[in-house]
Amino acid sequence: MAEYVKLKDLSKLLVVPPRTGHYSDVVTDTAYEKGLAINFGINAQVCGSKRIAMGRTIIPPHTANERHVHLNAEAAMYVIQGTMVLMIGPEAKIVKCPPGTFVFAPEGVIHGVANASRTEEVVLVFAYGGVPDKEAARIVFIEDDKSEYPPAGWDVE
Repeated sequence: MAEYVKLKDLSKLLVVPPRTGHYSDVVTDTAYEKGLAINFGINAQVCGSKRIAMGRTIIPPHTANERHVHLNAEAAMYVIQGTMVLMIGPEAKIVKCPPGTFVFAPEGVIHGVANASRTEEVVLVFAYGGVPDKEAARIVFIEDDKSEYPPAGWDVE
């Protein structure tokens, strides 16, 4: 059954007030996932989030990030522009993700993203569920022999 509360009493139930922002107002992180430009727009540091981290990522032309796992968080992505190359699982299976594609990576699933285009960038929105920031997601990067990752064929357009 739905719970009702009087408008004047709602503020007693809220811990964090709603906020808005534009990605251009958020610091771009280019060191976290090498090669990518990441804007965390919603997380504990930016707006006091307790259970979600969300942002925008730009994958420059002909770039692949390091593959990794989120040990404490589910990850979701939505491709806005360009065709993202998803490399998923220990075998780095290649999946082409055109604009409009939703991607879900459960906790502990190895994944990496790339952009095979030599001229266009890929733009995506991502979210980590159940955690307030990338630190709580406990992201672990996989040390790969350069001959293993990214796999052959990742940059075929």
